[in-house]
Amino acid sequence: MIEDKLREVYGIDKFGKEVPQSIEEIKYEFVDYFMKDKLLEAKVWINEFYRVLEEVKERLKIYGVVYSKEMKSFLEDPRRHLVKKLFIYFHDLIRGIITPEEFIRKGKQAITSSFNSNMRSIYQSWGLLSILISLSEKGYTLIYPEHRYIDLDRNGKQKVGIIPPNVVVGNVFNSFSFFLEAPRPISWEDGGDLERVWKFYSLVRPDMLIYRGVEVNIVDMNGDIPIKRPDYIVEFKELEGWWKRSRYLKEYKPLSGNEWRARWLKGLYEGLAEVLGVKSEETPKFEEAVNKRIKEYKVIELYKAIYKPKLGIVISRVSVDPAIKEDLGEGIVMVDDVGFSKEKVEEVVKAIGGEVSVSQMDIKELALKFAMSRREEFLKWLKENMNLSLEEYFE
Repeated sequence: MIEDKLREVYGIDKFGKEVPQSIEEIKYEFVDYFMKDKLLEAKVWINEFYRVLEEVKERLKIYGVVYSKEMKSFLEDPRRHLVKKLFIYFHDLIRGIITPEEFIRKGKQAITSSFNSNMRSIYQSWGLLSILISLSEKGYTLIYPEHRYIDLDRNGKQKVGIIPPNVVVGNVFNSFSFFLEAPRPISWEDGGDLERVWKFYSLVRPDMLIYRGVEVNIVDMNGDIPIKRPDYIVEFKELEGWWKRSRYLKEYKPLSGNEWRARWLKGLYEGLAEVLGVKSEETPKFEEAVNKRIKEYKVIELYKAIYKPKLGIVISRVSVDPAIKEDLGEGIVMVDDVGFSKEKVEEVVKAIGGEVSVSQMDIKELALKFAMSRREEFLKWLKENMNLSLEEYFE
């Protein structure tokens, strides 16, 4: 039993300096004990992700994708990745700081949270890449990024004060800009800056925003939300029975730069006190935000009310109770039982208008684009048929 092995190593080294490799193996046994079946499922999801990745590389002529450090580690070795999450707790266990029972509780929570977070990232990324594949089949090509590496990691991308897209694709008719996990806070330096960008901290964040056209920066501080309004918002739901769950949303009150710094110092001090095993002295008290409980399937309605897109879309990996679909508000589309089906993703592409009909075409605009793409032939045609010399208009 894993509990017995944990008791054997509890408090064996007061300083945690000398830890035999045989003891380190207990962490692997712990992960296997609680997550063995889930790790098998993770391998299936990872294979599905890599399958669409290879197809995207071929169709959009990209060189690869950029992952977050967390996702990269999980994709390479899910088991090893979860073991890393036990490092601090296991070190505290062998030092006698926490009991085996506490280690089980905290360790299980840590690896479960990490597993769920990464599986969610994989499904979101699979969804985005699958949409890109479907669009590429309709003639869409890569517009952005120009270096042809699609970045799936948004951390740190707003440090220069802008929010760029993950990817933009287009054809002669239209284009789409995709933003995963946006918006996130942009950089600030002092209290005045923080007051200006505070809306980013308090704004709820959909899984994906989609804009028609080429959008290289969606920051817009002039409206009631700090970004340009998206045309579509998308939520990915990968868990079984996700609609039965609830989540808690915080009401954030604006912070001054000084209060933000004081909160940061308080957290640092209390964290160090816990590591050192000492009692923290008096620290400042703050009014905590109020949590509001909301049903998971109602979150998309909240997002739609705030962002006011043309359409809200829910992509569910599993089949959803029909009553739930009927209870969704107006202007929200549910695409369920998607699994890893490319055919199901086609429904999403239709919903965002990725398919172009003759009625949507502007023939004059298309003719101009065609003429300019073949400038020399066009000028020759003008000379031959209209006896005109119009080079001065095309210089």
